[in-house]
Amino acid sequence: MNEKRLNEIKARKAEIRSLLNDTEKDVNLEEINKELDSLNKEQNQLEERAKIARSLETGEVIPESEEAAPGTNLEDEEGDVKVNTEEKKSNMSKEVRSFLKYMMSGGRETRGVTLENGQAVVPQELDDEIITEMREVSDVMSFIEIKNIKGTLRVGNLSAIGANKDKDGDAITANGGTTGDITFGSNRTSGKIELGVGLAAESIEAFKDIVVSELALALALELEDQVMNGKGSDNEAEGLFTKDYGEQKVTVAEAANLKHQNLAELKGKIRRAYGKRASYVINTETFHTYIEGMVGEDGHPIYNDATEMLLKKPVIISDAAPKGKILFGYGKRYWYNYNMAPQIASSEHEKFSEGLIVHRALAFGDGHVMDAKAFAVLEITDLITP
Repeated sequence: MNEKRLNEIKARKAEIRSLLNDTEKDVNLEEINKELDSLNKEQNQLEERAKIARSLETGEVIPESEEAAPGTNLEDEEGDVKVNTEEKKSNMSKEVRSFLKYMMSGGRETRGVTLENGQAVVPQELDDEIITEMREVSDVMSFIEIKNIKGTLRVGNLSAIGANKDKDGDAITANGGTTGDITFGSNRTSGKIELGVGLAAESIEAFKDIVVSELALALALELEDQVMNGKGSDNEAEGLFTKDYGEQKVTVAEAANLKHQNLAELKGKIRRAYGKRASYVINTETFHTYIEGMVGEDGHPIYNDATEMLLKKPVIISDAAPKGKILFGYGKRYWYNYNMAPQIASSEHEKFSEGLIVHRALAFGDGHVMDAKAFAVLEITDLITP
């Protein structure tokens, strides 16, 4: 009975293969995928039962787990797919496994993958892992407020602190937060990662860890640059350093004249309620050249290596921050809404000679300063590139 049913399954798979090869016929790929999943599951169960039956006849011991070439599917001569044991035991969803196969194959394996604009959409559960990892690899991503609200986010007349007076006849004045509406768009940010073709031999679990960490790093670095320097137009988020904070600014003409008093003065330029939880954001080179060794009037360093605090406030050091500018503020008053799961396009051709598969990730979102009173900037004129 088992043998008969296995032959029927193989025959049906051959029919499906012929159907797919005939480009003149319209086929419902979703229904075919479901049927193939069902046939594969049934085939695996029948083959497992047959194996156990044979072991009872021969006395052969069946191992608790079977090992196959990691991360691969074995195909017999007729093209039947046998899902490897590791994959059957994995807690990963079918969507995640399909996406990882897409990346392993350089974009050739598209069965079970959701495509938009010819690109694979990262499954939601993997997208959540990437966002979590982005916060881990980038201090800036942890400094700001990252939202993950799908679609369009609109915020109107946000007033977090500094409530208005409420007496008859009083003029209504803006004491805090945003006046008017802010609409978060869907600006595009792209990052590339390169994975060696040899990684296709990795276990699917190990490959997933590599994909999450590499995508998170690539996207975090690109988003960090937008959060620091975006123009707020031309497909860019509003940048923390490009925002005009009006009088909340300290100017030093020459780097040689920069003193710790200037940094202390900067602290007094934002709302006191925000200052308790505020941090400095400084370019890497600017920090190590001018800030790290700076001393106060008592001759002691103003930066504490052990606690990573500057004048008793945390320091966010970023390569993306502009040279010659120092931001002080409460980062949670900058929102970045990551409103769509990233899309991935893969290619084996771009770096074929180097044995690399190139994957381009496109993330979508927008960022805005929600309360300008939460930030102030120090500018060192002779260090700022025109």
